[in-house]
Amino acid sequence: MVRRLGLRRLITARQRAGRAVGLIVLAGLLTILVEFFASYAFYVYEAEVHGHRLLSAGQIYEASGIDGYSIFWIQPEVIEQRLEALPYIRSATVRCWLPNRVQIIVEEREPIILWRTRDVAFWVDSEGQAMVPLADLPNLVLVEDEERAMADSEGRMNQEIVVGIRRIRQIVPEVGLFRYDPIYGLQFITPEGVLVYLGEGQDMAYKVQVFDAVQRQIAHEGRTVSLIDLRYKDKPYIR
Repeated sequence: MVRRLGLRRLITARQRAGRAVGLIVLAGLLTILVEFFASYAFYVYEAEVHGHRLLSAGQIYEASGIDGYSIFWIQPEVIEQRLEALPYIRSATVRCWLPNRVQIIVEEREPIILWRTRDVAFWVDSEGQAMVPLADLPNLVLVEDEERAMADSEGRMNQEIVVGIRRIRQIVPEVGLFRYDPIYGLQFITPEGVLVYLGEGQDMAYKVQVFDAVQRQIAHEGRTVSLIDLRYKDKPYIR
């Protein structure tokens, strides 16, 4: 009986010792975790920013919203979505490394059009995204649209209009000014002084093909015209 009591006491003592060691280890782990999460060495106060041209590195870093955050609380996919919500940024990639290094790589949109309305002007890229201008950029195509009639429900420029402008520029690169109104739609004047109406935007790629064919035919015949009206794609009017 004595031996059994002694064995029980020994087992109980060992269990208590094991629990004590476990508590010590747990306390140590908690201390390390607290140090990891609380130490200023793991907080972000700057980032490497690459790929920017329109926006400054500081503007992109501020828009990321990570300043003063622990590296452990930063979710790269959330920051990427936040940056891609900016009109100037097409895509963003965010990478993080311990202890507090953050890298932000962006692909900015490239303005190709200056969309001028009665009250305000916008940069526009090849996808129709409208952006408030941040500086004077050379070689932008000017589009005058007093009523902002080309805007879609999201405030972007009608994609068909953008397609039409880009294709006309490929055929007649000298054309640097377009106008738009609700009656005649997109219009421009060729270097020869011919006024061209392309309409509201439907079937714009086809209309540009028709314009190219009509222009070649006119040049071949040596005719002098003042107007090419392509608002109705199947009934071009030439005068």
